[in-house]
Formats: sequence, C-alpha cells, structure tokens
Amino acid sequence: MALMTAGRLTEELFRAADILRGRMDASEYRDVLFGMLLLKRVSDQPGILNVPDRSRWRHIVDSKSEEPGQVLNKALSALEQNNPDGLDGVLGALDFDRGLGRAQLKALIDHFDRIPLGDDDLEFGDVVGRAYDHTLGRFADVAGRKGGEFYTPRSVVQLMVELVRPEPGQSVYDPFTGSGGMLVQAKEYVDEYGRDGAGLGLFGQELNVETCSIARLNLLLHNVTDGSVLCGDTLADPLHLQGDGRLRRFDRVLTNPPFSMNYTEKEMKHPERMRYGWTPAQAKKADLMNVQHVLAVLRPDGIGAVVTPHGVLFRGGSEAEIRRGILEDDRLVAVIGIGPNVFHGTAIPACILVLRGNDGAPVGERGTVLFVNAEREVVTGRTLNRLEPENIEKIVSAFRERADIDGFSRVVTLEEIAENDFSLNIPRYVDAGPPEGPLLDVRAALFGGVPRHEVEAEEPRFHSFGIDLADLFQPRNLDYFSFPAEGCEATAARIPDLAATQERRFVDQCCRWWEGAGAQIAELADTKQLFMSRSHLMASFREELLPLELLDRYQLTGVFAAWWSDRQDDFRSLEHRGFPGVIDRWAATDGELSPHSGPARERVLKVLGDDLCSRVTGRVAAQRQGLVALYRSWGDRYETSFADLEQQSQAATERLRSRLRGLGYR
Repeated sequence: MALMTAGRLTEELFRAADILRGRMDASEYRDVLFGMLLLKRVSDQPGILNVPDRSRWRHIVDSKSEEPGQVLNKALSALEQNNPDGLDGVLGALDFDRGLGRAQLKALIDHFDRIPLGDDDLEFGDVVGRAYDHTLGRFADVAGRKGGEFYTPRSVVQLMVELVRPEPGQSVYDPFTGSGGMLVQAKEYVDEYGRDGAGLGLFGQELNVETCSIARLNLLLHNVTDGSVLCGDTLADPLHLQGDGRLRRFDRVLTNPPFSMNYTEKEMKHPERMRYGWTPAQAKKADLMNVQHVLAVLRPDGIGAVVTPHGVLFRGGSEAEIRRGILEDDRLVAVIGIGPNVFHGTAIPACILVLRGNDGAPVGERGTVLFVNAEREVVTGRTLNRLEPENIEKIVSAFRERADIDGFSRVVTLEEIAENDFSLNIPRYVDAGPPEGPLLDVRAALFGGVPRHEVEAEEPRFHSFGIDLADLFQPRNLDYFSFPAEGCEATAARIPDLAATQERRFVDQCCRWWEGAGAQIAELADTKQLFMSRSHLMASFREELLPLELLDRYQLTGVFAAWWSDRQDDFRSLEHRGFPGVIDRWAATDGELSPHSGPARERVLKVLGDDLCSRVTGRVAAQRQGLVALYRSWGDRYETSFADLEQQSQAATERLRSRLRGLGYR
C-alpha cells in the first residue's frame, strides 16, 4: 500500500470538510476535523498518548448503542482525562453534537476510518502535522480577517526562523502563539539540517482559548509532547516564570502579536519589562509594549524577531523615546520591511524587527542597524502577497552578510538615525522604488537617433548574452546611434537568436554542474546527511554559474532555493529510503516519472537535474526578455523623431494636394 503523503492527507481533510458543507459555518469545520484527526492518529499510533478503550478508534466505529456525537464527545473527554498534562483544556470546547446530524457524523467516521495514520503508513513522521498545518492555512484563507488571529503565513514564519537560527538544546518562545506555527517551524528548521529538533524547548502563550487549543494540538500532531503553551494575556500577565517568580528568559523569541492592541497599565504585571517607557494605553498602540516584552525575556545572548506594523517605526511622542532607548542600548539588529497585504485580516504594511539580548552588539556591528526594504521582493497574489524561497534567501543573505545592496539593504549608523529624530521609517534609509529611467533626450526626440550614453550604460547586460551593440545599432555620430534599416521591432525580434549561443552555454554549464552535484547527492542517499549539504550545494551552484553573468548571485540562489523547496520531500525520501523510495513516492502521488527505464538512481537524478536546468532556462529567458523590452523602449522613445513626423506630415499633405488636383480641384 502506498505511504500517505502530506499532500494526500491534506486532500483527505478537505474531502472531510465537504461532508460538513452546508451543515455549519466554514470557520467551525476546523475544530471538528481536527478532533477527529486526533482520535484517529493516537489510536493508529501507540505511544503518542495514553488512549483509554473508550477513545480507541475501533470502539468509535463499532459502537451501535449510542448516537455518534455522544460516542465522539465521550471519546474526547476520556482522552483528555487520561492525559491531563498534554490535553488539559485543549478539547473542552469541541462538541460533535452541535450542528451535526447522525448522517454527517457517520459519514465523517467512515471517511476517517479509511485513512491510515500509523507511523508505518506515513511517508514521514511529520506528515500528520504538516497536513494539519496546510489545512490551517487554507482555513485561514476562508476565514479572512479572523484567519489573521490564529495563522501567520508560513513563508513569513520561515523567514523569521531563518533570521534567528535556533540551535539544538535552545529554548524557543512565542508570547503570542496563535496556532503555534513559529514553534513548529523552529523545530522543523533544526530537524531539516540533520540535528535534533526534539531537543528544543518550545514555549508559548496565547490569549484566545480556542486558538491556544489549536496551538497545543498542532504541537502534538508534530510529535511534540513536552511543549508548554499556556493560555492567558501575555502583555498583562506573562505566565512563563522562573522558580523565584521572575520572568523566564529564552534563547530565541519569535512572534507575530496582534497589531494595535489596547492595554491597561495599572493591570500590568512585571512592569519592569517596560524599561524604555509606556505608550498611550487607550490609543491602540501596544505594539512597542509587545516589542519590549520580547526584549525583556531574551537571554543576554539571545535573538528575537517580532512582526510589527510600520507605525512603530515613525510615530512620535513616547514611542519615539522608546525607540531611542532601544537604539542607544544597541538592542535593535535590523528592520526588515515586507510590505502590505502579507497577513490575513490586514492590508497595512508590516515589518520584522530583529532584536538582540542585553549582551550588546558584536564589535563590528555596534552603533549600527541594518535596514532591508523587501517590499519589491514580495510576490503579488490574488488575495495575499507572499514571499517565495528566492525572496527569503535574498533577505536572509543580506541580513547575515549585513550587505549594502542598492535599493534593497543598507547598514545605517546610530548617528544618522539620530539626525532623523530616531525615526526608523525604512524609505528614509533604503528607497526600494523602481529606478528612474533616463530623461528623454530632447535632441534625439526632435532630430532622431538613440543617445549613446543611454545605450552604453546598459551595454554589460547585452554583452553578458553575447550581443554586441553593432548587432542592434548603426553609428550616427559621436553622441547618437541609429536603428538598423530594418527598424526597431524587427531588430528586437532577432535578440533571442543573438542570445541563443550564450544561453545554451549557460544551461550547459548548469547541467555540467549537476553531473558532479548529482554524484554527491547519490553518495548521501540513505545517510541522513543530505540536508546538511544544502548550503554547500547552493554555494557551489552559485559559484559555478556566476562568472557567466547571465544571472546575479541572488537570482541564482533563488532558483536553487525554489528548486530545493519544491523537491524537499523527494530529498527526504532519498535520505530515508534511497532512490527506489523516490520512484515509489512519485508513483504513489501521481507525480512525474522519468520516461527512461533503467536503474532508479539514473532515473531520479535525471528528473531532478532536468527540473533544475529547466528552472534555470526559464529564469534566463526572463532576463533576455527584459533586454527585448529595454530595446523596444528605446524604439518607443526615439525611433520616430519630430523631424520624421514633420516629413511624414508634409508628404501626406503633398499626396492629398496631388489627389485633389487629379480630381480637378485647384
């Protein structure tokens, strides 16, 4: 029997949702499905929880004397009572009798009965957790504004985890936990690099009771049985304390607090957290209070990342003083703008603040802040904007290297920030607007020609594709070119042919790189070391192709990152079950199969290599198409001059006069 993949299980969960359609609001599907999923999972895989007879799946299926809703409710209650440490308060709000009839519940039970969820039935040990997470994301899409209360888009979570890089044995804390995605991703980050994600200490707090239950269930379905997610108002009463009552400190803090909250200062416990000041309590400006909570619970050498609205970067009054204190104490590492419409429920621009503990900055970073303006790196979607692997890699690379990249990132001194009254408004320091094109050359517009200075400024782009300016222009004089006699459009149509040789060379170089890289990957099959080689493979891929200059380092890194991300389960299968295991998973998931027969190794390597080379080909083609668009823009500006138009007008006038004379008019 084919192993259950995360994708297939996600589809099964949404088929189960179809059974509920019309019986309850879509926002209520989530709890029903996940309660059913928990009961089936813990019954199919012994050892996750202590499962009493009443909670076992066979009892639920075979019970005939009670209504299905009562059977399911009693099963959940018994499961919670027998696991007070892990499930206390998690399942109490779920009622299978509410809004559901016997037929729907029976259909749900029959549906889940056909889904095997034991470890031996799953492609990987985290399949149930990943399917749960994917389903949460889709429910957040449906829920709209309410979705933002419990779900942070996974691309943002991945970016934040990459920024703080948790290590085995560290503690990770999310004070506004939502559905627990930050904590789960921190564990998966450590696991992905072949280390012990189970060794992380995972801690969270969440105000909403139902959302807190979701988070705890999320951890449980990701095989985390010892995480600590507590229910309560973090800002008013943080619950993770040391034995002496002081706040517990953490190695890594990751969080996305609700934007623009109210708070009550006199009800605030542990006011020592707010060492930099208080914001107007009733003006929905608790954002910097949340930031100060993060700073207060970081270990001296800890790192935190917190999502905030852009207002915290520039609002005046007490908020400006709070920013000043944080900056003067060197607690702010970076400000990363990710633009508007990235989160469910709000279209306002958001940013990520990276913070450090009170040990202070390393010598080379003291008195500076890195600004990253990644608004143009976000991909526009139908309902939400999103970060692709390429975007994440570029942001993380700039962060780790503290790189100055024109229009994207810059290291700014505290002195410059102070000159701007401690405003952190990102465009003050990094303008990510589209570059201004050259001003229209009036002489060329009047009398014809293409300005040499405009063309020669772009010459390196054409040269990297093996295209000489002589292929595109004719000399006119010292300051101007002319278009060839065939015209701009016909010449633009020849650019793909002119670039073809260099493009083939580039793709061939990619394929040659893959021959060596594929051999390295083959050596790591079945070793559990493959994911640890990702960074090395990415670096060698970039170094191999960068000298050919068709794609820059960030484009190359992005192509590789997207390929690796999309092929991640293939690589995981290769680690666990070797090349035959990858062939089996493709067959089971109706994925692509190599058209070539032969050993599994050659078939798998060919598919993976062809996919990478195809992505490179597409990215290079997009770059070349940019050259075509650039060339046509010169045609739009300069191919027809005012003098040409005047000549055409005079010629047309003369033809009209000639025609009139032929008709007998004088």
